[in-house]
Amino acid sequence: MNGMIECRPGARPLADHRGLPEDVSDEVRAAFTAYGGPEDAHGTTWITWAELIDTDWDETDGSGRQSRRAVAGDTTHWGPVWQVMRTLGGLHGPENVRLVVWFG
Repeated sequence: MNGMIECRPGARPLADHRGLPEDVSDEVRAAFTAYGGPEDAHGTTWITWAELIDTDWDETDGSGRQSRRAVAGDTTHWGPVWQVMRTLGGLHGPENVRLVVWFG
């Protein structure tokens, strides 16, 4: 899985390489730096719950065989992340909840 939350190669990226948000918390910035920062991390990006709500989860990859829902929907290993974001979005508004990721 990568920071683009794609189904497989050829899928349209949802949040392609946005980098760290400018207003990221000190804790997240410190964790990113401790990981090695931009030299060691790749796919650094972020996405809001509002954007995820608007995502076409039935969109398929280039082969037309796998949907986003099948690969990263509520019933996959991403499900707990979506549940936390859904709950926080209900409390604080979907545009005020975001997932920040990077991969090594």
